[in-house]
Amino acid sequence: MRDAHTLVIGGGQAGLAMSYHLRQHGIEHVVLERGRIAETWRTQRWDSFTVVGPNWSVSLPGAPYAGPDPNGFMPRDELVHYLESYARLISAPVETGVAVRQVEPDGAH
Repeated sequence: MRDAHTLVIGGGQAGLAMSYHLRQHGIEHVVLERGRIAETWRTQRWDSFTVVGPNWSVSLPGAPYAGPDPNGFMPRDELVHYLESYARLISAPVETGVAVRQVEPDGAH
């Protein structure tokens, strides 16, 4: 794992959005994900799952929904692809396969 002062735990929507904002402010960070990007969407949702809100509401910073069906409901696999693509788009520093069990301050202020 690389050395970082700021950690984001989780490589889902919230973690990737936080990574975007940290990068916009020039803050070095690393995103730690115990599985793969969007792991919960991949493994804890049934195959036919769709996003509860309409596609136009699926929007991460710098990457609003741009698909052909803004009033439709995005299937699980499409959302996983969107999150993977977004992580590449923003060059999110994601480290996968890292389970965070405890976080302690390093004493620096």
